[in-house]
Amino acid sequence: MQLSINFAAKYRSARERIFQLLADLEWHGHAELARVGGVRYGARLLELRRLGFAINDVEEGDGKRYRLVSLTAGVPQGKRVKVLLDEADADLLLSGVLSPRARLRLVDALASFRANRDKL
Repeated sequence: MQLSINFAAKYRSARERIFQLLADLEWHGHAELARVGGVRYGARLLELRRLGFAINDVEEGDGKRYRLVSLTAGVPQGKRVKVLLDEADADLLLSGVLSPRARLRLVDALASFRANRDKL
């Protein structure tokens, strides 16, 4: 009996399943995407877009439909650091002044970003 299972090898990721569905370059709706990628299929589409894949969408009566434009990824989007500032600190920053509190928030956000950089 094997106690250790490599789940990454056994199960494809939701993003990979979504990509395989869209690889036919045809239009696919909500029901198909949710069946293949789960209820968070929109997040998987965003991941693919961030990796550089162009995905078109069109609004139809029953919701949106999505289509992969090409099997070749373009230029991946750069990752962004998200920083939450108080309104007063944001106003100061816009005027060219970095308050100590805003600097601390930037340092914390950048440290968190770098710790999680390899995660999508």
